Amino acid sequence: MLLLISFSSFAQTISAEVDRDRIFIGEQIVLKLKVSEFNPNSRVVQTWFQLPDTINHLEVVERPNIDTIQVDGIYSLQQRITITSFDSGQWEIPGLTVVVKDRVNNSVITQTTKPLSIQVLPVDVSELKDYHEIKEIIAVEEKNNPLIIGLIAAITILSLFAIYRLSKSRKKVALAKPVIGPTDMSPYEWAISELDKLQRQNLAGKESRAHYDQLTQISRQFFHLQLLQPSLQQTTDEWMVQLQPLRVGHDTKTSFFQVLRLADTVKFAKYIPPATDNEQSITTVKHMLREVVEQQKQFAPNPNAKYKPV
Repeated sequence: MLLLISFSSFAQTISAEVDRDRIFIGEQIVLKLKVSEFNPNSRVVQTWFQLPDTINHLEVVERPNIDTIQVDGIYSLQQRITITSFDSGQWEIPGLTVVVKDRVNNSVITQTTKPLSIQVLPVDVSELKDYHEIKEIIAVEEKNNPLIIGLIAAITILSLFAIYRLSKSRKKVALAKPVIGPTDMSPYEWAISELDKLQRQNLAGKESRAHYDQLTQISRQFFHLQLLQPSLQQTTDEWMVQLQPLRVGHDTKTSFFQVLRLADTVKFAKYIPPATDNEQSITTVKHMLREVVEQQKQFAPNPNAKYKPV
């Protein structure tokens, strides 16, 4: 009987592993949860691995269904969960528990995986050519040079005169040729049109930076016009904080924030994402904008807004 109980207790094995244990902020890893050598005729899973949507500075991006795999009559259950983090540091996925019930003797078997450690690295700027270490403030002796002051005053006067002449010429052109076309579009229609143009450009490889620059600029313009937000002047962190109260889907908002983080990573670090990521980023932004428009009545609507270059 003891031998039978021992065999019954260890008939299946469980495991939890990640494809990488070191990532940059905003990058994604895959957590693979698996129950091997499982016999569904004699066993039933009462409780699958319980992983919250947010835990220890880690966020679940995608949680697909559990897959059942059969090889030579032996079953395995597995789930591949996509995880990311927006905080640098050493974070831990705690031990995850599976509870299995034996159909024959109604005994309950509980097994727990080992904790997993994930290191989230900040953006690496050490290899950038224009990167310099921060130095202490150097005091300089203040001197008044009349020649320099006069030169600055002359340049200022000439600049103001040039701006005045330029503004007058622009007004004349505007009166002679009325503005048509994109000005008749709503912010959403304009944004989708610009995103379609960007998608047709198919910027990839070394041009990825231009892709993400345009993508974020279109997004900022949309929220500036549609929700009257100061998104054009805000940093990415300030903008994300202001977008946080929007009542769009959690997955939609998280995916949009990941695109913004990825855009910053491409802009400030020498990271070239694959072309598939560039394509997916446009789809993610379109989905976010569509949900914002669908929830327009809850977000201080501005239905009469028209696109104006800012």
